[in-house]
Amino acid sequence: MRKLMLLLALLAGGAQAQQVDLLVYRVKESGLPPYLSRILVSDAFVRIDEGADSQAGYTLYNRVSHRLYNVDPEERTVLILTPPRRQPAAPDGFRMSAQYRPQPDAPKVGGRQPGHLELLAQGKSCRTLQVVEGVLPRAVQGLRELRLALARLQREPAPGSETSPCELAEYLYAPARHLDHGLPLLDVMPEKRQELVDYDPAFDAPDSLFEVPSDYEVVTPPPL
Repeated sequence: MRKLMLLLALLAGGAQAQQVDLLVYRVKESGLPPYLSRILVSDAFVRIDEGADSQAGYTLYNRVSHRLYNVDPEERTVLILTPPRRQPAAPDGFRMSAQYRPQPDAPKVGGRQPGHLELLAQGKSCRTLQVVEGVLPRAVQGLRELRLALARLQREPAPGSETSPCELAEYLYAPARHLDHGLPLLDVMPEKRQELVDYDPAFDAPDSLFEVPSDYEVVTPPPL
C-alpha cells in the first residue's frame, strides 16, 4: 500500500491539473502474482495503468475521438487503434441474462447499498459481482464507452471456434453489461478476480497523464 500511495502522490504532482475519478483495483489472475490496476476517468479520457511500476505502459481512451492508445515506454511506441462504428450483435438464439438482488446487510459505499449481480450466457454462469449504483457515474460511463470500443475491435469467431459463450458475451456481444447496475466493487470471473481498494471522485491529476508522448514511434495497424 505504501507503493500505491507514493505512486498516487507522483501522479497528482504537476502545475496543470484537473479533478478526475480515480479507481484502484487489486487484481488476481490465474498464474500471476496480484497487481494493482489504476483507472483515471475525466470527461474526455479514460486511462488505465496496471502494476506497481510508475514507468510501465498504459492504455488511454479518447472519449471524444473514440481512439485507443497503447503506450509502451520500454519500446517507446504508441499503438493507435480506431474501432469501427459497428457494434457486434449476438446472433439469434444466443441467450444472455443477468440476475440482480439487493444486499441489505452489506456495508454502504458512498452512502449507497451494494447489490449482487450474476451474469450468464447460454445458461452458464460467467461472472459474479458486487456492485453499487450512483457512485462515480462518470467513471462507470467512461468504462462503458471503453468496453464497447474494445468489443468493436474484436473479430467475429470463425465457425467451429472454441471461444466459450462467456467469452463471447463478456468481450464481444455484451461487454458493458457488468456496469448496468453501477460501479463494480468485487468482480469475479473464472480466471480473474478484481476488488476495489480505493476510489476518489475528485482526484487531482496532471493534464500530462492524458497526453501521448510526442517523441514515441507511432504504430497504426491496418483497418479491420
